[in-house]
Amino acid sequence: MTPSSAPTDTDRGHDPGRRRGRILLAAALALVVLAVLAVLTVDASAGPTGADGAAAQDPTAAARLTVARREPGDPLALGRPDAPVVVSEWGDFQCPFCRLYTTTTEPALLRQYVDSGQVRVEWHDFAYLGPESVLEARAARAAGRQGRFWDVHAALYRDQPPENRGEVTDASLSALAGRLGLDVPRFERDYADPQIARAVTDDQQLGARLGVGGVPSFVIGDQLIFGAQPLGTFRQAIDGALAGSR
Repeated sequence: MTPSSAPTDTDRGHDPGRRRGRILLAAALALVVLAVLAVLTVDASAGPTGADGAAAQDPTAAARLTVARREPGDPLALGRPDAPVVVSEWGDFQCPFCRLYTTTTEPALLRQYVDSGQVRVEWHDFAYLGPESVLEARAARAAGRQGRFWDVHAALYRDQPPENRGEVTDASLSALAGRLGLDVPRFERDYADPQIARAVTDDQQLGARLGVGGVPSFVIGDQLIFGAQPLGTFRQAIDGALAGSR
């Protein structure tokens, strides 16, 4: 499936065993099971832990409640630090399903919830599709030190090449920084900073501890949503978390 193709209900995320070519029926059926297990329907009248108090019974769900950074000036976040709800996203810049979410669903969520001060979005790297994923994650974070993370985020998804074909290199990312008007020498220093490489690794390890196994994945309250789900799925989860925050 190409990034511009419309997804089916069973084809909305990138998991470790998937390739970009044709998908066997068995893999599609397995993804159905994964999506059903990962997406918890939230009753809009219930709190973020649900009627059964799932977070109190599940240590992983409880850990998700503590993931929000809420740091003022965080370059990898959009929205007010004191917003009632934080949506934490784990993504990979090579993932076509992450691109699909970013270009088709996220803009509506930003307009409805982030611009109104109800939701804050915080980015986390899950750069697991190959070495070029790591290069792009480092580049976006390096741009973040100049306050330009989201510009690079948008550019990497807009012009996304095929996975691990050699098109993403140190030189191509420096050229991108130049086209976007960044201070390129500063960008290259930050891009090479071991602290940035460690931050990329740390984000992936954090996601794995919270149950993230593929991308895109989202933590909203104690819920984990997997895949480029329809807009209504995110609205239901966010509205349920907002109701529980009051």
